[in-house]
Amino acid sequence: MRRGSWQQGRNGALGIAFALGLAACGGGDSSDQLNNGTGATDPNAPGSVNPSPGGSTPGGGTGGGATPTPTPVLDTRVVDYGEALRIASLKLTGDLPTLDQINEIGSAADAKTAKAAYEKDVDAMIADKRFTAMMIQWWRDTLKTGGPPPAMGMPSFDTAATFAAEVVINDRPYSDLFTAATNTCPTYTAATNAFADAACTGTQPTAGLLSDPGIQAQYFSNMAMRRTRFIQETFVCSKMPAEFSSTPKAMGAGSYTSPWNFNSITGGTTAKINFLDTSAVICANCHTTMNHMAPLLGHFDGKGVYDGTKFAVLVPVPGNPAAQLQDWLPASEGFAWRNGVTVTDIPSLGAAIAKDPVVATCAVNRVWNWAMSRGDVVNDLATVPLTVTQQYVADFNKNGQKLKATIAAVYKSDDFVKF
Repeated sequence: MRRGSWQQGRNGALGIAFALGLAACGGGDSSDQLNNGTGATDPNAPGSVNPSPGGSTPGGGTGGGATPTPTPVLDTRVVDYGEALRIASLKLTGDLPTLDQINEIGSAADAKTAKAAYEKDVDAMIADKRFTAMMIQWWRDTLKTGGPPPAMGMPSFDTAATFAAEVVINDRPYSDLFTAATNTCPTYTAATNAFADAACTGTQPTAGLLSDPGIQAQYFSNMAMRRTRFIQETFVCSKMPAEFSSTPKAMGAGSYTSPWNFNSITGGTTAKINFLDTSAVICANCHTTMNHMAPLLGHFDGKGVYDGTKFAVLVPVPGNPAAQLQDWLPASEGFAWRNGVTVTDIPSLGAAIAKDPVVATCAVNRVWNWAMSRGDVVNDLATVPLTVTQQYVADFNKNGQKLKATIAAVYKSDDFVKF
């Protein structure tokens, strides 16, 4: 835990028979969490409630009387703007603060003056060109992409993070990550701190990051399942299954927990993959959501090249045949983001994602974890209690989903400056 005080600162897989690269369906904990509008518990939601880090549990004694309730560690923290400045500067610019910045806070007459100096510095750091480079790196980490110059025939793995950073730096709405129809593959020149807008190569419909060739190439897999998982985990901040019914049903070896009609995806003895299998796990818990989305992404091949006339992903059965629509969905089914949220193509999928309120919560929670030096929401189970970020989420939505303002607010928050 970070320590100090302001006064001190003044001085110093899915477990089924075919390998689709998915986590096991139906798992999760029993925390009190978001219900994604279904009325049911979602064990993976971005607002999952974990015990407060550093907190204490009241206890009672036996025999001789009650044991005094210990004071929670969080309540003993004190403000230290000098320490907060050091951490904020490293995260926002990649460098330690200047001696002038340190001395201005260290020589402040009182906490109010130190606070004003610190918040001025945060604003200056976010306006600094070094912040742009840190944003690009943060998005590389978030998207788990980026790397050396692409090999022959491969797309750039940097354009997605560069585009996401440009959206933040230029105060564009976060929804542009999913809905922007032009110039979604920019480049960045550090020497001039300038983005150069550019369209992505290829003939794919453009929808922000969703149509980025590098993203599609990096997450290429059988039946486009890694692509759907990438979207879910990165922008919803939870694992699959993505949806939960208020009335789960006992079925086979487990429970069917999805709100979708069980037969809304392909299965049975004649299907290449029996997504309705219930012998080991309930595959449909995940795939009722995934299969309604994956075909839209299945037109990108392993190099991120789009062909709307055929599917470029394979089915993991003997012979590895190219996928066909009926391998995901029966003829009566269309595409969807969620049960009841139908889509027709990649741009409409992006629009549906942008409107999902859980996506906004996920964005804020990722900023919070970054500032507080916590791990990844999904991979490290670093979930954030709803009560911690709900006001930031409300402000984020009110200000047109400008993420830069949220970043500034989190770095100026009491939680960040207390140790």
